[in-house]
Amino acid sequence: MSEMILTVAGPEWKAALRDAAGFWAAGPALDQQTPDEAVISLATRPTAYRAVAVEAAAAGAWFDTLLDLTLGDTDRPVPLLLLGETAGQNRLNGTPALHRPIDVDRLRDGLQSAFVNAAQQAAPQLLQTFADVESIRTRYQPIIRLADRRPSTIEILARIQHESGALAGPQAIIAAMTGSDDAMALSRAIVAHALRERQESRFDDLQLSFAFNLPLDAILHPSLHAMLDKLHEQQNLPPESLRFELTETKPVSDLPAIARVIDQLLEAGYRVALDDITPATPNLAALLELPFRAVKLDRFIVTGTRSRHARTAASNRAFIESISAQAQKTGRAVIAEGIESETTSRLMQTLGATHGQGYLFARPLPANALRPWLSHWLMMLGK
Repeated sequence: MSEMILTVAGPEWKAALRDAAGFWAAGPALDQQTPDEAVISLATRPTAYRAVAVEAAAAGAWFDTLLDLTLGDTDRPVPLLLLGETAGQNRLNGTPALHRPIDVDRLRDGLQSAFVNAAQQAAPQLLQTFADVESIRTRYQPIIRLADRRPSTIEILARIQHESGALAGPQAIIAAMTGSDDAMALSRAIVAHALRERQESRFDDLQLSFAFNLPLDAILHPSLHAMLDKLHEQQNLPPESLRFELTETKPVSDLPAIARVIDQLLEAGYRVALDDITPATPNLAALLELPFRAVKLDRFIVTGTRSRHARTAASNRAFIESISAQAQKTGRAVIAEGIESETTSRLMQTLGATHGQGYLFARPLPANALRPWLSHWLMMLGK
């Protein structure tokens, strides 16, 4: 684990943190950053930090964004310690906080509490359930063209925020889709929420398409096209700016029905992808005969290419090569999920993947961090 503590604070708190850092024999280093710099650091390399210490007054307009990037995710939460006074928010309940007068011993205890709190948050939130559409939150994870590292698409990832402020991830979303109508209603709410944020944040000028996950029950629901027509009318978005990914949560048994829906979506101008494929995906060979414009490799297949077990690594690599060879013949994109290192990124290119997604490029971002991340990423590409 890293011994770096990311700090966004005024001079008084910074000095106290330097004194408190001697709590560990190795002495964690303080990475003192401006609020906008900290947003980029948490967006692109959150695992670099053992904790984040934030003073609301010093964070200013970036305070909510920094909360979203620490408390506001369900994977690998970064320990957070609040410094000084903060406005009352439910999601801050249980978050270690220190107030003046500043005391080094209390600051050390606060840092330790932050570590313990993050470890508890890391446990899967399987018992939390969906409440209503107002509890939906969205995160945005970029998909990158591996050849030139240019962003091409943003995948929309749904979360559910409970009254306590805690977020629940995919398990809670799946659990809420108990039937066809529930799956359609929740999918409609997620799409509408993200497109509303797109409009409010003026993301159209980013020239990036949005990708939405649709479970089988939703993509086959008779009201799907009415939903899309209504969204198109309200948002005035060109269909080609939206992609729908058929998720793997339920096996496809009625291939002709899926084929008809895909044809209809493509004819309307939308793009369609097959999500999270593995060698065990039911009816995979038949699904790959359908006109999906892209296929996404399950993250465990991607990470498995570098398994310590030679047979496992070879099997996963062979699978990706096979999928890529078929995709090249049909002009289909192959997206590798779960890329976390340059070594894996290069390997995916060698195996034929065209696009990548993962922590190497960016974690799932709140809406208010997407534009800063993109500006930073494009600046880095220009060097």
